[in-house]
Amino acid sequence: MPSSHKHPAAVYRPDPELYERAKAAVAEVDSNMNAHIVGFLRWLVGDTDQLPPRPGRRVTNVMKYYN
Repeated sequence: MPSSHKHPAAVYRPDPELYERAKAAVAEVDSNMNAHIVGFLRWLVGDTDQLPPRPGRRVTNVMKYYN
């Protein structure tokens, strides 16, 4: 079955612990991973001077299942 998404997936493989912390961080600022990654990429290429919001504290100790 063909994909129904507008753009093909771009795969990256972050450290599992970092990924869990990032998911918690975007939830704290009422956002999602896609919006934050796209926002960062737009900042990186110079389309904007504003980075996506982040929590007011360092996000730690959110790993639930890690082998």
